Amino acid sequence: MQRADDGVKGWLQQGLRLGIIGLALLTRAIGPGAASSIGVTHTTAAGVPVVVLTVDLNDPRVKVTGMVAQNGCGSSERFDAMVHRTHPTAAVTGTYFCVNSLVPIGDIVVDGKCAHRGGMGTGFCITEDNQCEFVQPPHRYANMDWSRYDFVCCAGPRLVTDGDATVHPYAEGFHDPHLIGSAPRLAVGVTENNKLLFVSTRRAVQLGQMAKAMKKLGCVHAINLDAGSSRGVYHNGKMLAQPHRRLTNLILIYDDRARYERFKSRLTPNRDLARR
Repeated sequence: MQRADDGVKGWLQQGLRLGIIGLALLTRAIGPGAASSIGVTHTTAAGVPVVVLTVDLNDPRVKVTGMVAQNGCGSSERFDAMVHRTHPTAAVTGTYFCVNSLVPIGDIVVDGKCAHRGGMGTGFCITEDNQCEFVQPPHRYANMDWSRYDFVCCAGPRLVTDGDATVHPYAEGFHDPHLIGSAPRLAVGVTENNKLLFVSTRRAVQLGQMAKAMKKLGCVHAINLDAGSSRGVYHNGKMLAQPHRRLTNLILIYDDRARYERFKSRLTPNRDLARR
């Protein structure tokens, strides 16, 4: 009887050792922190209920980029169709656009190439090595040189600048009452440790409230993105916010650059139209 018990004990110990070895190999294959490089949390910041999509730009496998609608700028597409076509890990609404002409208001650069020139807003810029900058061009700029960046999406107004929550929409050229008033919001900011925060409110708030929320979450720089009826947030197979209209452009996040390479030809499929 003792021999049988010893055999079972030995079998269990061997199984435990194999399990530990297998877990160590899996962790090595995936890499440290891979599972947490892109994640979603529900919280409250400065009294504002928010959904926060966090992207760790320190992970070299992470890729932040953008896309325009299938027929280029001046056309629109369903949010879910754009996500299905490009297979990102996460996606959010990008910059504003005219609901009549469907032309975005800000410049858009995808894969280092200009997909659209709009001439308005602060540039949310990502370099090839995942450094984030918020660049304020001259008001009503033309032919801004974005060659340093792999991805650019110009929107606004600024919510946080150098750690201060300050909002001056009129000075930045934003006068739309739908933007200035209380509305469901979507914003993007960067923290001191190079993490992107895409923040979506769970109720309508003023721009000033959104700025305080972004600062409370740790952003040192942040800008407002298109939201309201255009607010879309997707993560890992789940639609966290579904727009009530078709969209013209998105911001995409991949946790695997190999998958980005497979689908990047679909991000701006009509180059000739996009350059007009």
